[in-house]
This record gives sequence, C-alpha cells and structure tokens, in this order.
Amino acid sequence: MKEKLMILWVLLIPPLTSLAQKNYVIRSHDGVNLQVNEYGQGAPVILLAGGPGFNAAYLEPIWKALPDYRFIVPDQRGTGHSSMSKIDSGQMLVDNYVEDLELLRKHLNQNKIVFVGHSWGAMLAFAYAAKYPENVNRLILLGPGGVTKDFFSYFNSNIKMRLREDDLAEAKEGKTLANNLKAIWPGYFFNRESALATKKLVDTNLANHNAAKINRFTLNDYNKTSASRAESLRRFRAPVYVIQGRQDPVGESTAYETRRIMPQTQIFFIEKCGHLPWLENEVTAARFYELIRASLH
Repeated sequence: MKEKLMILWVLLIPPLTSLAQKNYVIRSHDGVNLQVNEYGQGAPVILLAGGPGFNAAYLEPIWKALPDYRFIVPDQRGTGHSSMSKIDSGQMLVDNYVEDLELLRKHLNQNKIVFVGHSWGAMLAFAYAAKYPENVNRLILLGPGGVTKDFFSYFNSNIKMRLREDDLAEAKEGKTLANNLKAIWPGYFFNRESALATKKLVDTNLANHNAAKINRFTLNDYNKTSASRAESLRRFRAPVYVIQGRQDPVGESTAYETRRIMPQTQIFFIEKCGHLPWLENEVTAARFYELIRASLH
C-alpha cells in the first residue's frame, strides 16, 4: 500500500503567475484556516486540484483559458496557504475535506454548486456528492481517480510501463514524494517528447514537507470509505461528465466504473492524450477546453 500511495497522478508547476482577483480565508469546523482564491467572472465553479497534498497552481491554464467563469479555487487543507500545525490521521479524514467544501458552498451562498475536479480533486468531488447530493449542480471530472479503491491495482503499472531506465533510476534516487513525481513525469503523457519538453515546469518547491503525510493519511481514509461512498453515489442523480485522455494512466476502466455506479455519466475521451490534456499539445488542449465549456452549459 505504501508504494501505491507514493506514486500519484499530480503534476506541479511554478507558483501562480496571475494574482487572484479575490482571496479570503474561511475557518473549518476543526479550526483550520482555509485560503480560497477566485478568478474570472460569471457563475461560480469550484475547481479542485489533484494530490492530495499539493496546491492548485498547476490548474492555472484552465481558469485563464475560461475567464467567463468564476473559478473558486480552494487551497485544500494542509496545502498552499491553508497550513496546519498538525497533520495526522484524525485531521486528514475525507469527511473533513467534504465539510470544508460544504462550508465554502455556504460562504458562496449557493444552493447548488458545480464542481470541476482533476484526479484526486475528482475523487473529493465524489465524496462530497455522496454526502450532499442535493447541493450539487453537476460534476465535471478531469482524469478522475476511482469512486472505489480498485484503480490502485493497475494505476502504478500503467505509469511504470511508460518509463525508461533513466526515469526509474531517478525515481529510485528521489528522497521525497515531489522528487518521485518529477522522475515519473513522462508516465503521465501520451507523447514522451511533450513530457520532456514540459518537464521543466515541474517545481518541487510546491510540495511542502507535509505533502507525503497528507497523501498517505488521506488516501488511506479514502480507501476505507470506498464501499459506503459507492453505495451513496448509486442514488446520485445530477449530471456527471468525465473528460479523460485516452492514454491517461488512470485507465479507461476507472471511467467506466464511474458510469456503472452513476449511469447518467457521460464519458468523453481525448485521443492520443495522457493525464494533462492542456499540456499534451495544442490539439488536445483545444479539445479539452471545448469539452469543459460544453459540460458547463
């Protein structure tokens, strides 16, 4: 299990280059100061980053490409400016993340909210929808991890099969979670040349010293709550959209699991594309933004 938790589907890029139009802090039920940033204008959309354990900087191209939407981008607990003095299994319960989002919904004064989640962010959206289905307008899931823990059984293999000896050697030498993520960067792409051309964007400084602990505790709890979450989502009726690269290491079977549990799910694959369509190439990025716009309408 430790190995499964170490190799994740998150990318890191340099710190935000565009200042938030608005930022503020809300205080969670257990005393965590949660930073929230807002970008763009229009209807509010909560944008959830992958991880768990990293900030949302890598999603900047999305809110910049879609300025006619008001993206609400929280720094999830323990990440970015939502710092915590103590990281343990009690603090990093998935239900605490869910309650953070419910607090944010109330702060925004929205009866129903749209969630756009990437990777772990999509998994967090699953957890919220399972507990508060009546508060969800729709789910837009970008390369989502699974509703259940089943995808962990093949995700690592899908990453590793794309790596070369020098990638594996670099990963073996890595002393931190961020170092490992940087080493396996090519495993997230369809085209290795695109991966290497963008690898310079990886910035391990975004991973603070708590990242590995956050990741481990949170995913352990996510796995423990797998069955009850799936059962609740079978009764979820709001629209669900999955947008995923055909060659995303998360795997097609994960998308189909989502549709088995929530039959209303619409799945859109982007051909010759990995986990990060907006970075793969101009063609995949254009298709990616087209699909997000269509899903938001």
